[in-house]
Amino acid sequence: MATVETLDVTQIEPRLKHPTIFKYFDALQPGEEFVIENDHDPKPLYYELIGERGNIFTWEYLEKGPEWFIVRICKNPLETQKAIERLVVTTIEPKFKHPTIFKWFDALKAGESFIIENDHDPKPLYYELLAERGDIFTWEYLEKGPEVYEVKIAKNPVSETGEETVGSIAAKDIRKAELLKSKGIDFSCGGDKTVKKASAEAGISEDELRSALTEVSKTPPAPSFDYDKWELDFLADYIVNTHHRYVKENAENLNDMAIKVAEHHGDGHPELNRLATITYHFLQDLLDHIVKEEEVLFPVIKQIVAKTKNSESETNYRIGSLNEPISLLVKEHEIANEDLNFFRKLTDNYTLPEGACNSYRYLFQKMQEFENDFKAHIHLENNILFPKALQMDAELAKLN
Repeated sequence: MATVETLDVTQIEPRLKHPTIFKYFDALQPGEEFVIENDHDPKPLYYELIGERGNIFTWEYLEKGPEWFIVRICKNPLETQKAIERLVVTTIEPKFKHPTIFKWFDALKAGESFIIENDHDPKPLYYELLAERGDIFTWEYLEKGPEVYEVKIAKNPVSETGEETVGSIAAKDIRKAELLKSKGIDFSCGGDKTVKKASAEAGISEDELRSALTEVSKTPPAPSFDYDKWELDFLADYIVNTHHRYVKENAENLNDMAIKVAEHHGDGHPELNRLATITYHFLQDLLDHIVKEEEVLFPVIKQIVAKTKNSESETNYRIGSLNEPISLLVKEHEIANEDLNFFRKLTDNYTLPEGACNSYRYLFQKMQEFENDFKAHIHLENNILFPKALQMDAELAKLN
């Protein structure tokens, strides 16, 4: 009997975890399997696998927490792999084409997909879907002309219940955002989770969280910025002048401090050596990331705002093309957030050892301060700036 390979995910750096698991999965032959071990429920991976690879595998918990999770992933034999339905659009009467595709899309369950086949690029349908149904699907070209176009449309797993997410809750009410934060619920990179899922992951009951959200909404709001009502160009400038500036002004100092503390205390606390190494890469990636936002995305968002206000305003970007760069930036947010979570794991939530020197204390203080700024920064982008920009871009695309 063949030995089933086991992958201990906790030993993999955060940014490489899912790519490594996908590599293992793609190497499987139909009917083969492997096992993953993790220190938290890897269910988000399940949704990502089904969204990216389709319903061609089984997912079996061999051990399900609370401290250790073991899952067997098996690629289905070819004869049992569910075929993705195909809709040949050219066979449909023109006036019924889009209504038929919408009917197929609405019938999908979360994580399911279908393929459309057409004799021209169906990109206008993409914009219509985005405007009418929101950013709840993926759009993947399987073949892109010139004579035949095939597109795989998959409904995102995260919208399975249609409930309001913690990200949208936080975006609308600063009081609720502060409450979620106090409960240990991440609404920046974890903003697409429902209240039910977020409460379960935080170890509190859904009823308790919903009750707390209701109660906090009755309290007078403290003076604060109502970011959700700001013009997007102004919000983009605020992010640059506040959060991007913070990163630029503090990154070098944080990196130097991590190296210094590792040099002095790394022998007795080897986790500090790893912390210093990963902190360097984390900061470099983050600095590269904000350059992309400042030099590419934010100027485009400002053009979108101007175009929305004045149809004669000129743009030098392709209207309707915003989804891809934003998806990339959101993915980078998720990777950075994984790094921050890994830092906490390495340091036992920044617990100082007995007799820690002032530099040691200062490093952990700055790491936590940096994390707080990052989460506030990403909340503004993931839950307010990006969704609104996508919506405006989709509306402009419908007019062109």
